[in-house]
Amino acid sequence: MPQRYRFGRVEVRPAERRVLVGGTPAALGGRAFDVLVALIERRDRVVGKDELLELAWPGLVVEENNLQVQVSTLRRILGPDAIATVSGHGYRFTLEPDALADATPAGPAGRRHRLPAPLTRFIGRAREKREVAALFGVSPLVTLTGFGGTGKTRLAIEVAAAAEGYPDGAWLVELAPLADPRLVPQAVANALGVKEGRGESGPDVLESLATHVRDRRLLLVLDNCEHLLEACAHLAKALLEASPGLHILATSREALRVGGESVYPLSPLAVAELGPGARAEAVAANEAAMLFVDRASLAQPGFRLTDANAAAVAGICRQLDGIPLAIELAAARARALPVEAIADRVGQRLPLGPGDPTMHARQRTVRALIDWSHDLLAEEERVALRRLAVFAGGWTVEAAEAVVAGDPVDEPAVLDLLVSLVEKSLVVPERDSGRFRLLDTVRHYALERLESSGESAAVRSRHLAWFLRLAEAASAELVGPAQAAWLARLDPERGNFLAAHAWCELAEGGAEAGLRLVRALRRYAVNRGMPGLAHGMVLEALARPGAQARTLARCRALFDAGQLDSWMGRYAAARGFLAESLAIARELGDAAREEAALQALGLVLLGLGDLQAAGTHFEEALGRARALGNRRELAAALIALAQLRRLEGRPDAAAALYGEAAAIARELGDRETIAIALLNLAMVAIDRAEPERSRESIAEAIAIASETGSKPVAQGALDACAGLAAARGQWERAARFCGMARALLDLTGLHRDPADEAFLAPRAAAARQALGDAAFDEAQAAGRALGPGEALAEARAWINR
Repeated sequence: MPQRYRFGRVEVRPAERRVLVGGTPAALGGRAFDVLVALIERRDRVVGKDELLELAWPGLVVEENNLQVQVSTLRRILGPDAIATVSGHGYRFTLEPDALADATPAGPAGRRHRLPAPLTRFIGRAREKREVAALFGVSPLVTLTGFGGTGKTRLAIEVAAAAEGYPDGAWLVELAPLADPRLVPQAVANALGVKEGRGESGPDVLESLATHVRDRRLLLVLDNCEHLLEACAHLAKALLEASPGLHILATSREALRVGGESVYPLSPLAVAELGPGARAEAVAANEAAMLFVDRASLAQPGFRLTDANAAAVAGICRQLDGIPLAIELAAARARALPVEAIADRVGQRLPLGPGDPTMHARQRTVRALIDWSHDLLAEEERVALRRLAVFAGGWTVEAAEAVVAGDPVDEPAVLDLLVSLVEKSLVVPERDSGRFRLLDTVRHYALERLESSGESAAVRSRHLAWFLRLAEAASAELVGPAQAAWLARLDPERGNFLAAHAWCELAEGGAEAGLRLVRALRRYAVNRGMPGLAHGMVLEALARPGAQARTLARCRALFDAGQLDSWMGRYAAARGFLAESLAIARELGDAAREEAALQALGLVLLGLGDLQAAGTHFEEALGRARALGNRRELAAALIALAQLRRLEGRPDAAAALYGEAAAIARELGDRETIAIALLNLAMVAIDRAEPERSRESIAEAIAIASETGSKPVAQGALDACAGLAAARGQWERAARFCGMARALLDLTGLHRDPADEAFLAPRAAAARQALGDAAFDEAQAAGRALGPGEALAEARAWINR
């Protein structure tokens, strides 16, 4: 394709995707530009509307009026007669160019440029293209780094093709086929048409190259330097020192490390916004999905992006980490498979292929691509990479040191290896969090290497040991003043905790470790609204061989299973687990576990409607807690007994118990228990017909929920807001808060206990009666549609008025 066309005052530059009118850029959208280029290139014939739609909107189903709009825009710029409408057939471009500027004009070496003509459209990367070009304003050497397949070569060619200010041209040197570093100068000489000076040895060729570039202004693209780093660095340094007019654009998995080098890390295409339920309009705006659709439409001309297949396209791009080469390989399968079938198979990740047979062998499959990177690593780097694959969802430096260290890698060497793998674009640093991760595609490859290495069990056991220590350290902190910080620290580790839990099935001593792990994670899981997940993990831990002995660990796990069942409203199942936990505690003579089981059993009996038996259990639990001097358990026992007093219609007694619990929680710095006690005090104040006395308590509880992210506290705060709104006669607001609280219950799987249900139910009924069914349901649905963060923010604004 010519670099530019001229039609009088109008100049069209396809490589730059620009139109100039009298030297001034015209405001032209991307679709209009695609239509223009398609018409210019086919100006010898009429171009059908369907063909134009496919060329400008590949893979998309769009209305014909979209095409008409773009043609009208072009006529305003080019003139009304530039594009003729051929009724019933399509459009024809009527202008003939005044001049064509060829991409490969003749020059001293036969051709001024040596850039391959692209066979497919360049998709996206507009920002990256601008930023890379701008870097030549500060450095004569720019290196594009990134994992294999991210599109470094294609971007480099696009930047070079659009570059101005190089009268001696832009030249591509493909280094991937070379194995001998001594041949690097010769490859550059061949590309530039330079003859050796005094012989065929490297130094003589390099001297000739330096002489050739000395007085020239040209752009040299060194493609795929990673396996020849030292030779490329030496050549770049020598040529740049010889020529002030030379610029070099290199592509490599890692930097050349030449003085003055600007390094531009090229990430895969963004896929974070491609959710499972994405519709065609949203998916079409994503660059990764645009690439898939474009290449799939080449493989299967009838392919279109629709609402029916948008989720599958999004899933493919997401599973392939937005890696352009992997996406192109997957899209090529559209020739034989529907997109849904491709999505099913793409989970295998590594076997994707075979790809274009004209590509270099390493680019024909994803596996070959990663093999290329892996083969360039030193042995310790290979060991570190496969061990890092055990992490699910990323890791910290401390975690890597604990898990990766082991023969032949010493712990002090782990950080250096981690940095080296980052520099080689195999490990991705998360700058804001200080964490690291592997692309899923790389992780699956490295996991295969780990499994075949014979050290998988040892590495996974070190991973389990580290995350068990972390969970147990966190569990003690989640009831203190540092609760919010520890919750935030655990959030990124969910995948690692699940992986550690799964390994307990096979690990030596895994039964005991598994019981300890689920115990340590229970409080975190409930705070984050995942009681169902925690319950399932506890049941799996209890069922493992070796976990059946009536030990303290089993006693605690049975308690957790029962308490989680109780919080989810499954009282009959909870009663069985808690009864067994109580029996083991008595066998072991563990008074603290007895007290905890009695308290939890009391709440179960409350849920089953046996208030008398519940009271007996609560009184005994409270007495034991006072005797043991355990302040945290005492606060919990006080709150449990206060729940019964509320159901008995004794608000004064309940308030005294809640007040004592709140005071203890403040002494301990237990933010969640403070909030629970305050919310219950607020509900008692509303029950006493003193609603305004509840406002400060609710406001503080909302602040705590915002600080810690506790979903149970947030849901309780919304219940209290609904009750306060009803007490004020703000019926629509009450219904809206009911909807917000219901949404959180649905999200978490938690269930209101009987006292809270008795508080809210009559007030919701009063709001329904005041508003009427239709208005109540509408307001409730509006509240239910809000996310947890939005709901809490609205509650905070309302309570603080």
